[in-house]
Amino acid sequence: MTVPVVLPQAVVTVDDSGHARITVENTGHRTIDCPDEPIGRDELGKALAVIAEQVAGPIRVEVREPDGSRYADILQPHPPQPSAATAPDDDAEGDGRWVSGEGFLPGETVLVAVVATTIRADQDGTAGLDTPPKLPRQGSEVVLFGSASGTTVRVTLPPRPTRRWWRR
Repeated sequence: MTVPVVLPQAVVTVDDSGHARITVENTGHRTIDCPDEPIGRDELGKALAVIAEQVAGPIRVEVREPDGSRYADILQPHPPQPSAATAPDDDAEGDGRWVSGEGFLPGETVLVAVVATTIRADQDGTAGLDTPPKLPRQGSEVVLFGSASGTTVRVTLPPRPTRRWWRR
C-alpha cells in the first residue's frame, strides 16, 4: 500500500442533535461517495470505513463536535480478503481461550501483539530492542506500546542478515 504525501481527509461535523455530516477533502481527482444527508453516530463508523475502502488507503478523520472540540485519527481501509488458497482453515481450533475487546470501528483492522518481553525507555524517551532470533525473518511487525503514555509505535522488522559459510 502506498501512502500519499497528503492524506485524504474526512471531516465529520456533528450538530447539536448528534447527527453528523461528512465531507471528504484531498482526494485528488477521484470521486468519493459519502452520505449527502446527516447520519447518526451509530452509522459513522461504517460510513468512514466505506470511504477508506473507496480511497484504497489510509484517511485522516477529523471529528468536530458542537462544543468546538476536535478529535483526529488515521483510519486504515479493511485489508483485502484472502483468496481460498490462503484462507485459514475453518476447522482450525484455538486452545479454548477467547479474548475480545470493544470500541472498535466496524470493519476496523485490529492489531494483535503478544508481549514477549518488556523494556524501559532511556532518559530521552527512546526504547530500543535487539530482536530475539526466534522472531520471524521478515515482514513481521512489532508493536511498542507505552503503558503510561499510551504511545504506540508500529515497526516492521528488517530482514535478518544472511550468514555465509566460507569453504576452506
